[in-house]
Amino acid sequence: MKKEFVSLAILFAAAVFFLAPAEVLFAQQFPFLEVEELIGSSAPDFTLKDLDGRNVTFSSFRGKAILLNFWATWCPYCRQERASLNSLYKKYKSRDFQIVAVSVDRSAMKVKKFLQDNPSEFIILSDPEREAAAPFNVTGLPTSYLIDRGGVVRHKYIGMKDWSGNGSLKQIEALLK
Repeated sequence: MKKEFVSLAILFAAAVFFLAPAEVLFAQQFPFLEVEELIGSSAPDFTLKDLDGRNVTFSSFRGKAILLNFWATWCPYCRQERASLNSLYKKYKSRDFQIVAVSVDRSAMKVKKFLQDNPSEFIILSDPEREAAAPFNVTGLPTSYLIDRGGVVRHKYIGMKDWSGNGSLKQIEALLK
């Protein structure tokens, strides 16, 4: 029994020793895996077109608390999240809160058609070439960032989120102070 235990312990230690460096080396080859690198840093600036073709520069929202949401019409989780985002915007829009939704769809016409059936009160920008998505390390949709009034990224969320939950509301309230 003791011999088996010692053999298992040695096998486990060897596995940890040989496999851990491989994981570290693998992750280092792919810097986009560092999904939290923007937290505490200034949000990258970008200029994209809105759905009317006007240029909108992200830094023009400085001074407001911002929820930056990357999404696409073909993403089922993005579509499900819309109602929650609309409710959140209605609740906080009078308090210097802005939602900036950046569509990564290839066609602005598809986005316009989608919005006919799924209206949005907040700003929608088009990023077909992923010019804004790339510096924000968007690796899945939806991806959202909470950014404070000074333009500093405070939180990142990958995947669908219920923005009406107490945790979300507390984070937004903190940004508005």
